[in-house]
Amino acid sequence: MTGPGPGGPHTFATPLRAVDRIEVCQDGPGLRFRMFKTVRAEDPYMAGHFPGLTLLPAVFVLEGLRQAVTTLIGADEPLNLVEVTSGRWLAPMQGGDEIRLDVTATESGGGRWLVTADGVRQDGVPVVLAKVVLGGRDAVVSDGLVPAGGPPGAPATLSGPDYTAILDRLPVRHPMLLVDRVDAFDPGREITTVKAVSGSEPCYRSMEDGLPLSRYMYPRALMLESFGQSSVLLWLSSGTTEGVQVAAAFRHCRFAGEVRPGAVLRHVARIDRLMPDNVFVSGETWDGDRCVMTVGALIGSSRPRAQVDRTAAAP
Repeated sequence: MTGPGPGGPHTFATPLRAVDRIEVCQDGPGLRFRMFKTVRAEDPYMAGHFPGLTLLPAVFVLEGLRQAVTTLIGADEPLNLVEVTSGRWLAPMQGGDEIRLDVTATESGGGRWLVTADGVRQDGVPVVLAKVVLGGRDAVVSDGLVPAGGPPGAPATLSGPDYTAILDRLPVRHPMLLVDRVDAFDPGREITTVKAVSGSEPCYRSMEDGLPLSRYMYPRALMLESFGQSSVLLWLSSGTTEGVQVAAAFRHCRFAGEVRPGAVLRHVARIDRLMPDNVFVSGETWDGDRCVMTVGALIGSSRPRAQVDRTAAAP
C-alpha cells in the first residue's frame, strides 16, 4: 500500500517536504512503514547547506519522521519532536540519493509515539539509525527541562566572531545559516549564540492564511540544526579539526514549549570531550527565561572531503 505524502508546509511550519512517499507495512495499534525521500538541491534550505555540495542535513531526517507519522495517524495538529533519544548518521546523503527508512511507531500514552528508524541509500549503504519520541502540543518529557544555573545572562560586551567571521567559518549560507550572533565565547570550551526567529523564513513561506497560532511553531529540527552550527563554531575554535565537519550522532535531545516568530533563541554549547576528528558537545537553548531544548550529546565528526562528496572521489 502506498500512502500519500505529508500535508506539506501549507498546513504547518516545516523546512521542506521531507517525505516523497509512504508505504504502509502494518496498520493497527502500532505502525510499520517505509518512507522515501530523494535529496534535491532545489528543496527549501538546501541551497544554503554546504553550497556547491548538496547534502541532506541530518535533522531533516527527523523532520521526515514527524511528517510521516503525523500523516499516518491523521492528526488534527502536527506532531512534534519531544525527544531524540539517539540518532546516528553513518554515511552522507547526497544530491540525487533516494533514502529509504524502515520505521516502527508505537503509541506510548500521553499523546506520545515511540519511533525507531533504520535508513539506507539506494545503493544499500546504511545512512541512519534513529530513536525519537513524537508528541502533540501537550506532550512533554517525563522529567522536564530544568538545567542548572538558569538562563544565560546578557553579556556586558559582545565577544567572539562577528557576522562576517561566522560566514567565513561555517559552510552554510542563507537561508540555512541559523546563527545570527555570538554573545559569549570561550574558545575550545563554551559558546553562547543567538538565533532570531523571523516570520519571513522559508519554513513559513507557503502557509495559508487563517491557520491557528499553533501551526506557526518553529520546527524543532531547525532549532537543533541551529545548535549544531553553534557547536561547529566552537569546535573550529579548538584548532583540532580539519576537513568537513558533519553531525555524526545526537543523544538525549529534549524539547519543551512552543517557539514562534519573534522569539530570540540563545544557545549555550559546551565541549565535553575532544578526540581525533570527533567532538562531544552538550548544552541547552533558551527563549527568554524558558528552556526549550537540552542537548545531552551532539557528536561531530570531521571527514575528508572525498568521504563526504562521492562525486569528488569518482575517477
